[in-house]
Amino acid sequence: MSWKCLASNYIVNTKWLKVRKDRVELPNGHIMDDYYVVEKSNVALIVALDSENRVILKKEYRYPLDTELIELPGGTFEADNDNPLEVAQRELLEETGYKSDDWEHLGTYYDYPTKDTNTIHVFLAKDVYKVAEPNLEISEDISFDFIPLKDAVEMVKRGDIQVCASVTVLLKVYYTSAL
Repeated sequence: MSWKCLASNYIVNTKWLKVRKDRVELPNGHIMDDYYVVEKSNVALIVALDSENRVILKKEYRYPLDTELIELPGGTFEADNDNPLEVAQRELLEETGYKSDDWEHLGTYYDYPTKDTNTIHVFLAKDVYKVAEPNLEISEDISFDFIPLKDAVEMVKRGDIQVCASVTVLLKVYYTSAL
């Protein structure tokens, strides 16, 4: 069963955000004149562990919420232009100055598939080591620390980590013993 797109029109179409209004026909024949879809960039998200099984957690100011949030390192990319693993490796280096020689793809997830188009590609980087200072973009204000993985899970339980993708991935790594 799938929906049929009868018409599509971009309401917003910029480098940073694309929102389209679709006219769709549902399998039951009902027509929806105003189904909105947000086309967002894909994400590469990294669980970076050092040799002591401590995970890198970053604290970054998030303007839309006007607050600092604790989350995993990561970055966005366009599916047609970038390889998710290469994006993960680049983002870990840029945001933290750390690298890994041992990468594992942990899966691909959806953020909000009801209205969004993006995917989240999750990677485990083992035995990270420092090679440089962070090289942040002008809009980034990031600090980070190494936290024992079990303590990061406790932070999730307390509600200290509130970004859904980071919560999901930390729990997956901890409870599936992907290590």
